[in-house]
Amino acid sequence: MDAFAPLPPEWTKSATHALEFRCPSCRASVLEAEKVWINRSSPVMCEDHRRKWQEFYQCKCGYVWWAWSSDR
Repeated sequence: MDAFAPLPPEWTKSATHALEFRCPSCRASVLEAEKVWINRSSPVMCEDHRRKWQEFYQCKCGYVWWAWSSDR
């Protein structure tokens, strides 16, 4: 798996937005994720002109979620 692949993997399609930077289902850390993909093709600009990215995770529990890189 390539976290920086230009096209999103199929498993990201079912992702839900997490309000905290951890699995919303089992509360596991991103360090425990089985798969990771970072959407580097469409960054969002913050008020301070820094970019933030969508980071997608498939947790060890099977739940798929995403959060903004600035949410860490």
